Parts: sequence; structure tokens; C-alpha cells
Amino acid sequence: MAPAVTQQAAPPLTLFWKLVITLAAVVGMGTCAGLWALYDHFLAVHPGSVAVLQQPAAERDAVRLQRITPGEADIDKARFLATYDTTTFYATPGESPEDYCVVVKPTYDSRWYWESCGTMFDGRDQLAAATDQQGRYAILVPDQFDHKSWEAEGWVTVHPNLLIQPLASCHAPLRC
Repeated sequence: MAPAVTQQAAPPLTLFWKLVITLAAVVGMGTCAGLWALYDHFLAVHPGSVAVLQQPAAERDAVRLQRITPGEADIDKARFLATYDTTTFYATPGESPEDYCVVVKPTYDSRWYWESCGTMFDGRDQLAAATDQQGRYAILVPDQFDHKSWEAEGWVTVHPNLLIQPLASCHAPLRC
């Protein structure tokens, strides 16, 4: 009969190996967290909304003009955003459910207006940009938009969904 083979217990891990395993686990978790943050910031789509368009219509929401040519903006569903200097700004839905428009109307003239529409792909991006009669740029943004960096560059938030560049010194359509 062959002698029985007995296994010896493995020696306990030394402090060095315990530290190496712990460090590897921490580095692995940190790498996963960092990759998730990069994915979330650059690749993930964040849904956006323009809640002002869900509010019931009020007297000040009426654009009060007769449309001569068809456009993308649904003027009948316009919602007042703000009046800045001599210009009144409205938000409207566009032709498709993902489209949103900004309507720019001089307060002194009830016959003319400008509209600009854009599609919402991400709640962090601007939707549409337009200029008023003085050449100031205005951008329509979703509710989730981060205004801080734009305000640091001189833009003014006149409504949670509207930023205006008060000076006409910038000639770029969105950012200076």
C-alpha cells in the first residue's frame, strides 16, 4: 500500500503581498470609475427638456403677428421667455418632436420676427441661435444646460432657457 500524501497548508500572505493585492484592487476600481466618467461626459447622451413649452398658455405668450411665409417654428405654441432691451424672445416647438426654436421679435414692430430652430440631441448642448436687430446673439438652451462657462465669457442668462450676448462685439455665431 502506498503511503498517504498529505497537503501542507499554504503559507499565509506576507504584508507585502497583501499591500500589492489591495493596491491592484484600488487601481482597478479607480480605472473603472475614470473610464465611466469619460464615457458619461463624452459619449453618453443626456436627455434634455424645455419645460417652459409644457406650461399652459398665458396672454404674454401670444406672438401676435400674421405669418406670411411658412417656417419651422410652431408660432401658435410659442411661450414667452424674456424681453431684453428692445427685443422679445419666445421658445416654440419645431416641426418634429426633437426640434425647438427661438423666435426673436422687436418690441417696436409687430410685423417682423426671426426664428431659428435646432434639434435636441443632448441636454447639455445649445438648441438654436439667432441675432436680434442690434446684432446680439441669443441662444435657446435646454433646462439641463450648464450656464456657468458661458456667463464667464460675458453671456447673460435672461431666462433658464435663454442666454444673450449683450455686446455685438463678437461675430461668431455661438461662442467668442
